[in-house]
Amino acid sequence: MAFCTNCGQPVQAVQRFCASCGIQLQPPAPGLNQAVPPASPGTPVYQNVPPCAPAYQNPAPTYLTETIKCIMSSLSVPKSWGRSDAYTLIVTERRSIFAKVTQEIMNETVRTARANAAAEGKGFFGKWASQMKGFYNYAVRYNKFTPDQILQETPGNFAIENSMIRKIKITENTDEDNPGVEYGITFETVTGKLYFKTAYNQEHLFKMAYGTAIVN
Repeated sequence: MAFCTNCGQPVQAVQRFCASCGIQLQPPAPGLNQAVPPASPGTPVYQNVPPCAPAYQNPAPTYLTETIKCIMSSLSVPKSWGRSDAYTLIVTERRSIFAKVTQEIMNETVRTARANAAAEGKGFFGKWASQMKGFYNYAVRYNKFTPDQILQETPGNFAIENSMIRKIKITENTDEDNPGVEYGITFETVTGKLYFKTAYNQEHLFKMAYGTAIVN
C-alpha cells in the first residue's frame, strides 16, 4: 500500500488525488511497493517498503505580532559598592522585556545622534545638544526593534510573561544623605520578586502598561 506524502493517509495506486488532503499524487517510483509473485502459494513478499508511513505534523502555530505598549528607561538594579546595572523596560501585550543598558549601546546612541546632527548641518553646539538628547533618550531606539530582537541584543536581557506578574509596587524612598527622591519598583511574580530603582516617578506609565489593578 502507498501513502500520501503530504498527510500520510493510505492511498490506492490508481488514485490521482488524495481523498484526505486533496493533493495531487505522484506516480509510484518503479520497483517501490511492488509485489513479487511468490515462488509458491502464500503471502506476497514486498520489496523496498518504507519502515513506516510518513507521520503528518501540524504546522507550527502562527502568533499575532507583538505590539510594544510602553517603554520605560532609567531602571537600575543596585549592586555592591554603590554600583548598579541599568535597564530599559519594554512592555508588550504579552511580556515584559528587561533590556540591559551597556556601554556599547550608549556609544552607538551617541554616534548616531552626532551623525544625524552633522547631516542636518548643525555646528559644534548643535552636535553637542543632539548628543546629550540622544544620551538620555536611548530607549526610543527600541521602537524599531521587534521583541525577539530586543531579547537577543544583549546576553543580559530577559523577559517575564505578564500573566506571571501578580503585583507591581511603587514606593517613594528618601535618603538623608542624598537630596531628592528615589523610587523603588517591586515586581511580585509567581516565582519571586524583582526590585529596581529609578530617579523618576513613572507610575502613570506603569498603570498605562499594566493597569491599576496590578500597580499600587
